[in-house]
Amino acid sequence: MPSIVMNAQNMDRKHLDSLLKSGQHFRVLKEINSNDTLKLKKQDLALFHIYRAKCFAADNKNASAFQSYLHAKKAYLAIDSIESAMAINLDIAFFLSTEKNNRKKAESYVQDYLNFALKQKKDVMIANAYSSWGTLKMEEHPKESLQLFKKSLFYGERAGNSAQLQNVYSNIGVLYNEMLQKPDSALYYIDKSIALAGKRDDKYNLCINLINKASCYYYKGEFQEALDLLEQAKAIPLLQNDKNVKSYIYQFLAVNYSELGNYKKAYENLSNYIEVQADFDFDKQNIKISEFNIKYETKEKEIENLMLKAKVQRNQIITYTTLGLLLIAIILSVLIFKNISKKRKIAEQAQLIQKQQLDKTLKDQELHDIDVMLKSQEVERQQIANELHDNLGSLLATLKLNFQNLSRLQKLEDKELFEKTDAMLEETYQKVRNISHLKNMGIVGNEGLLIAVKKMAEKMTVINRLKINVIPFGLTQRLSNTTEVTLFRIIQELCTNIIKHSEANEVNIYLTQHNPELINIIIEDNGKGFDYKEVVHKDGIGLKSIEKKVEQMGGTFTVDSAVSKGTTIIIDLAL
Repeated sequence: MPSIVMNAQNMDRKHLDSLLKSGQHFRVLKEINSNDTLKLKKQDLALFHIYRAKCFAADNKNASAFQSYLHAKKAYLAIDSIESAMAINLDIAFFLSTEKNNRKKAESYVQDYLNFALKQKKDVMIANAYSSWGTLKMEEHPKESLQLFKKSLFYGERAGNSAQLQNVYSNIGVLYNEMLQKPDSALYYIDKSIALAGKRDDKYNLCINLINKASCYYYKGEFQEALDLLEQAKAIPLLQNDKNVKSYIYQFLAVNYSELGNYKKAYENLSNYIEVQADFDFDKQNIKISEFNIKYETKEKEIENLMLKAKVQRNQIITYTTLGLLLIAIILSVLIFKNISKKRKIAEQAQLIQKQQLDKTLKDQELHDIDVMLKSQEVERQQIANELHDNLGSLLATLKLNFQNLSRLQKLEDKELFEKTDAMLEETYQKVRNISHLKNMGIVGNEGLLIAVKKMAEKMTVINRLKINVIPFGLTQRLSNTTEVTLFRIIQELCTNIIKHSEANEVNIYLTQHNPELINIIIEDNGKGFDYKEVVHKDGIGLKSIEKKVEQMGGTFTVDSAVSKGTTIIIDLAL
């Protein structure tokens, strides 16, 4: 097949995607590098960097892939393709997350993507953001990670995206098995992911899920079941990351065979694991593995010859053979683990070099992001100040002046009415000034949102009839006064509606703040529920006004309710 030529008109994405799917990333890299980037259209320039990143990632060159994704994001921003630029944030976060020191930076990229997704109100994007965030939290904060994954499931199920749900089910399974030590719970979610992978004919993720399922049975002590699953995974033909996946299979086969006491099989699979790993970065390991195999075969032949020559002493030979095999296994295990240790040291040195490259590229990108953020914040502050000062404040001042002039030009019969109206104008003007200076005080302003909501819950709780629970997470610092007052009034109005209409006997209020820039509020009751589309048009309920208020604050307002199934209301707000 002739090489593809990219020009100033278009890029044959279908052809390149087909090559990547068939595992020919070296060919893709060769074809795209044969073009002059100066002659590419701006849209194709971004795709050029994306395909380079995918090829580098397939070749385990993470630093180069990371840098190419940054170039692609810059190219998309240059043509105002904001959604495409934001989508790259999740890829950038993935590479940063490979280093523990960079996970906070990775979270900032996921958070930017989540804020954008919430403004766009696209369920698939929101689900992907929560899933990526949950992956970052999995190792150090497993319970918080589980909460994020369940939010991802909520939005993913609402969007009906099977690919996204498949990945989240798999991640929850790994979390339950590896971090929370609950293999039975893990199996439930991994089986759901396997079912979706089968429907989508996704061989790669089917293979990965079979490996994860085998890991669950390993922790349950059912080693033969784990071996059967690993053999199924090994039989699946893969076009991408085949050697890398097979290396994991060999490693886990060795571990399970060792648990069953089959040291010969364990050694064979451990040798295969080292052999596959050596294809990536360590060619010298091939010589070592060959030496091990020769020694092992030589010893076996010596044992067979001794058995043939000394049939009379069969019982003694069996004993010596067993001891000899055990000694060989011990020696080989020591040598293999020494080689693994050496390989890890070399890998750590390579990762250190990659980390230095990533840090340099990241610092340049951070300086650019900080400049953009400061500029946008300053513009927003200026707009708010101008709106209050130049428009509403000026109109009220002019109205007061005209009213006073009117009294001088005409003789007013009711002087008391004039003075009363003039005082009302002055009071209105002062209230506008108070709003502009955020002088909204009260219990929320004095004590904070969390304390105010708890006191409200205590007052609304009725013994043996209604219990309102307040469950906070991460809400350790005060929000802005205006935000706290607005959120308190929203929660208060929603709880009032529950008391009036739901017939519930228990209400849970979840106040979650993962970081200073995002707050999540969930209010759920076990009442009779309602049809939201029908009720929202009736007077007196107030849900539509609350939704508009949340939207004005830049957040999302979601109602999940059905008749006889209770109601859950979710508010996501970027601070």
